[in-house]
Amino acid sequence: MFYSIDRIVEEVAFCIGDDEEILLLSVDRIIGSYCEGSVIRETADGIYTVDEEEIRRRSENFALAESLFDE
Repeated sequence: MFYSIDRIVEEVAFCIGDDEEILLLSVDRIIGSYCEGSVIRETADGIYTVDEEEIRRRSENFALAESLFDE
């Protein structure tokens, strides 16, 4: 299951799942460097990790979009 961090309030991440489910998750349960907009993945054993591949993909798409508007 994938979730996107919508916002972080007082050490609680408000996450939206790929099925539109809302998850309130204590940030101390997230492994990795995260921020609002980060994509996290829940593993089979209930661990939440930041999806670094998704972060790389988002950065590449942002750079491509910027280059299109720089002309």
